Amino acid sequence: MFFICNNSLLFDPEVRAISIVGQPESVLTLSTPAVRLLQEFIRCKGRDLSREELITRVWAEYGFTPSGNNLNKAVSELRKSFHALGDDHEFIVTVPRYGFRFDADVISHPVESALAEAPRLTLQPLVERPSRYQRLSKRWWLVLALLTTPVVGGSLFFSRQLEITVPATLKPVKEKIAGCRLWLINDQGRPLVLSKMAELLKKNNVACDREEYNIYYFSARFSLATADEVFIGSCPVSETSLCKTIRYKSGAE
Repeated sequence: MFFICNNSLLFDPEVRAISIVGQPESVLTLSTPAVRLLQEFIRCKGRDLSREELITRVWAEYGFTPSGNNLNKAVSELRKSFHALGDDHEFIVTVPRYGFRFDADVISHPVESALAEAPRLTLQPLVERPSRYQRLSKRWWLVLALLTTPVVGGSLFFSRQLEITVPATLKPVKEKIAGCRLWLINDQGRPLVLSKMAELLKKNNVACDREEYNIYYFSARFSLATADEVFIGSCPVSETSLCKTIRYKSGAE
């Protein structure tokens, strides 16, 4: 499950990350207490929450010593993170002599179960490790959200309806680029040029020769543009770092 707040910030509690929607390079990592606090705020959005109940739910119920100072630190961390991401909206409102209220419109995105019916298209190089399948499925849906958000935003900007068909399963590419395995989400029927892909990955510090990645290719065509909008998501198989998005315009190749 991940969340979009005020159509501007994306929060993924599983990887303790918050970022600007459509800009994965802006990602910030939150502390574990701040993640639990933000989850509680989202769960009770719009409600006045006392300091005591927040301390109980976020610390005491997890076996940590209740502390008002810890609550203050976590609230401060969240506010600084929102500000660092350039959002001036007051998400966390102080309720005098009582506690706090989370003031934001929140859209939750549950993990879809469609991929469960096709275990051989998991985002692992091999299917022999099914215990990691669910986590990687979540990463796939998060990558898809990050890739498609700018496309949908562009369609709204031009006030035109843009129909984007996204397959429930990924289409693997037989060829690989060193340690990078390729997956097609949507290619508009145009052939994928591996040499150009390799050049783009290298330019954006995706070192296929040193680390294994899953690379996701998504292309969308706007009616007012002569070129396709292409989005490439790269996620390290080791999960040691977060995914990144590469965006460029592509004509007929």
